[in-house]
Parts: sequence; C-alpha cells; structure tokens
Amino acid sequence: MHKYSRIVMLSALVLLAGLLAPAAEARLPRIYADSFEWQRVALHAGGTNYHWFGDDGQCEIDSRENFGLLKRYHEIDPQRGSVRFIARRQMAAMYKRGMRRLSLGVYFMHQPAAGGTLIDSNDPVEVAQIAANLAQILADVKILGYEEVLFRFFPTNNINPSQPEFPHRNSDAYGPRVDEYWNLIQTLRPVLADSGIAYRTDLMVEGVPRDSNNVLIPERDRYKYPANNEWSRTVRTLWQRYVAAYGSSDTVGFSFLVDEDNNRMRSRVRHMRYVYEAVYPQVFALDIYAGQNWDEYDKFSLMDLHMREQNPSGAQWDETPWVVAETYYEDPLAAAGLVQAINETGRTVLYLTQWPLDRAGECQQAHVNVAPPYRWDVWRAYGF
Repeated sequence: MHKYSRIVMLSALVLLAGLLAPAAEARLPRIYADSFEWQRVALHAGGTNYHWFGDDGQCEIDSRENFGLLKRYHEIDPQRGSVRFIARRQMAAMYKRGMRRLSLGVYFMHQPAAGGTLIDSNDPVEVAQIAANLAQILADVKILGYEEVLFRFFPTNNINPSQPEFPHRNSDAYGPRVDEYWNLIQTLRPVLADSGIAYRTDLMVEGVPRDSNNVLIPERDRYKYPANNEWSRTVRTLWQRYVAAYGSSDTVGFSFLVDEDNNRMRSRVRHMRYVYEAVYPQVFALDIYAGQNWDEYDKFSLMDLHMREQNPSGAQWDETPWVVAETYYEDPLAAAGLVQAINETGRTVLYLTQWPLDRAGECQQAHVNVAPPYRWDVWRAYGF
C-alpha cells in the first residue's frame, strides 16, 4: 500500500477511534499489507534500560529501590560485594546476548528520603559522587564494547514539573527548583561528552507536555496554551538553556508518553511548537506500551500520523528518526506490532531499548519484574 494512502486511511481511523475509545473493548482495526505482518526490520542493535543491578524478589513496586545502579556504583554491598563488579559482569553477559546499546539514567528528587535509587539533586556532594559514578559506568560500558548510550533524567515528585508537588510558578521556590534541575544536567552532561562513547540525553523521561486543546481557540493556535503551565514553562526553560549551552544535536529533548487518549496524543505533538520554539531535537524518543484500547502497532501508527499532520513548515517531523526508549521486555506481540508499524509508515527507528517489565509475568504490580542480566532474544529475532 502506498504510504500516502495509508495516511488517509489512518486519518479515518483517528476519527473512528474518537468515537470508540470510551468503550473498553474498542480497538483500532488492523491494517495489513502483504508480508508486513511477519517481515523483520533491520535497525541498529538495541538493548535494555539498565537502572538497577538487582531486586529483592518480593514482587513489590519498591522491590528495585535498594539496587540503584548509578547511586551505588561505587559501593561495596554487604551481602553481594562490589556493585561495580556485579554490574560489569551483568553488562558483559548482556553484550554477549547481542545488546549494543543501553539506556542509563538518574532518578532524582529535592531532598528525598534515604534509599538506594533516588539522589538528592539539592546536595552538591551527592551530585558530585553521581558524576564520578557515571564516569566509571561509561568507562566500563565503552570497554565492554557497547556502541551508544541513551542517558535519561527521571525527575521525581517535587522536582518533576508534571507533578502537583512541584512549586507553583509564582512561588519563591519555583526558580530555585528549576535551577536545581538544570544544575544536575550541567553536571552530568560534560561527563557524557567526555566519555568517548556515542550518547544522547533524554532531558525528562515522558516529559513532553500537552496543550489544553481548548475548542474555543482555532486549531492552528491551540499549541500556545499549556494544559499545565508549570510543566510546559519548565521544560521550555530547560530546553532554552540546553540549546544555548550545548546545541540540540546530542539530545532527544523530552521523551514522549504515547497516550491511550487520541486527543492527548495529538495535543502533545502539537504543543512541541511551544516547548521547542522552532529548534527541535534531531531524534525523538517514545515510550510505547499497549493499553486497553490500542496496542503498540496502533500507538506507533497514530503517533506517526500526528507528526505528519501537525508538522510545521521546515520542522521535518514527518522525517525525524525515532528511538523507542521503552517497551515491554522480550515481548513478541509488541515486537510484531512495532515491526508492522515501522514497515507500513516508513518511519526511521534508530534502535529500541526494552524496559525490564514482562507483560506476561506473574508479578504485574511492580514497575520492574525482571532482574538483570537481561535477555535479548525476542527483539533481536525481529530485527532490533
């Protein structure tokens, strides 16, 4: 099927989805093309989000929290020994299984409770230790042969502008909190640049905000009006500072949460004009998980459609490559759906990094239910 014919068909599906989405059983119908259902793709070899070196086996949401890779890389665990040694062994095993790229990252908060993952971005001593740990991790990643790293910033609670704990923009705490976030970026980005390994930064995981989609405002102007002022203004400020200091070539900007709601999905894409102010990342990153109504194929296809339809003059959103930064662990349904969507849309995907959450696993309530070293059999078999 010609790709422009597919776009027209997908436009009709978007309208259909708006009518059907409220029903739990509603789904976008599949669009099949000859051989695409089973055709493999050929991407750069990907890998895994690697943020924890273990878990406690209790199948709880916080089972991972004592095993933060970046925070504890310099430590000697009383029961397990050197965290660095454990991690090097795990990364070597994952490399042997075919991984060539990793997503690493930092979880941070303003004055968090003690723990094994969250760092205090307000504490210069702790931030300096994290920078030293990151330098060691990157050196080990390079020695082991990995080709590239996506480094992701995970702001939590009171330093995440999408959350209600984040200071209001008119409060005295707002400016210092934004500066605290920016100072962490300023501290860690030079470590990445000096590592000698290819990298990109994700300045806020699932950090692309959306506009309010006010129906009283013409469609062409809705991008100017944030749904959440603190969120939109903060990421725009961070982007302005990052571009002024480092340019836009080594970053995906702020990665996408690919919504279950079509209006929200479209509003996030449209609102990029507000966030990035015509200086766009050269690569976009997306977290894609099946939902109740749409699976990975549907979400990928609709995101591609919205980027083509909302594409401002000169922005080239219709051609900008993607990284799939998160999706289910070793999942054949996700792999088949994404392969089909990539083939049908023609969208360039550079690589994929899975999240250590097995959709079919018995432990469903946890954020992570797979312990490292991670496998890379299913995704590799589908060409990732």
